[in-house]
This record gives sequence, C-alpha cells and structure tokens, in this order.
Amino acid sequence: MKKIMFGATCVLLVSAAASAQTFTIPERIERLAAKARDAVNITLDGPLLQLASQFLNSSNSDERVAKDVISKLKSIHVRTFEFDRDGEYSDSDLDAIRAQLKGPTWARVLESKEPGERTQIFVKQDRNELGGLVILAAERRELSIVIIDGAIDLKRLSALSGNFGIPKFESR
Repeated sequence: MKKIMFGATCVLLVSAAASAQTFTIPERIERLAAKARDAVNITLDGPLLQLASQFLNSSNSDERVAKDVISKLKSIHVRTFEFDRDGEYSDSDLDAIRAQLKGPTWARVLESKEPGERTQIFVKQDRNELGGLVILAAERRELSIVIIDGAIDLKRLSALSGNFGIPKFESR
C-alpha cells in the first residue's frame, strides 16, 4: 500500500509540476482591454492551434514552413492594447507575467529601455532547445505581449510573422 501511495503521490507531483509550466495571462492584463481604445486578444491553445494551422496551404512553401512550426507549439497568446492617454497601465501590470518567467528554465535575452519605452524578450530552455518565447513591449500608450509556448526553431520562427496576430517581421 505504501508503494501505491508513493507512486500516486509522485504522479500527482509530476502532474502539478507540468501544469505549473503552463503560461497564464493574468486577469490584471485582461482587464486593460476595458481601458484601451483598441485591443487585440488572440489565444490559440492545443486543438484550436492545430485547427488554425489547417488553414495554411501546404503547397505554398512559406505557409508549409509556418504549418511545421505550429505543429510543435502548445499555445500562442497575443495581447495588444492602444490607449488614448499616458498612464492607463503601469509597468507593474506586467509583474505577474514576469513572475512566471523566473526560474532556471527562463532567461531574459533582451532588455531595452528608452524614455517612455521598455522591451523585454525571454526564452525558455527545454532539453537543449528553445521551448518558449515571451515578448513584452511597452510604450507610453501601447502595450504588446506575445507568448509562444512550445518547441521553437528560431530559424523558422519568422515563418509565423504576419500570421495569428504576430507582427510581420521585415528582413533587413
């Protein structure tokens, strides 16, 4: 009986740890939409993400690459807000997201601060490959949050630009 209880406890702990890795958008962020002039809220999880990938044309090389990238993802979350006035949100509104980005698996790879602007990019290491990406871009009247959870090949990630609410990246 002790072995069964120990085994059940291990399974519960592993399940709890796995679910703790799931990224959540805090309610504080969701409430910003009510203050914003314009707001975009895109959430594609699991089956919905796979369904969305079915609309990509496999005979088009760019869309085929995007479809391949998406097949390895768990979720995509995009939140963008545009406000009429300064001060409609604060940097502390992002603290609950940043708290989820602490720990040994997440690393901040970019921090850019200019007057009235702050951009942070975080990546998640998952078994020697990129397992997630979070972009927080804040200006005085605009806030953008992009969260991509799942295996990401950086060389192929640009195939998602311009799709699923992710901004179009221009190559230079």
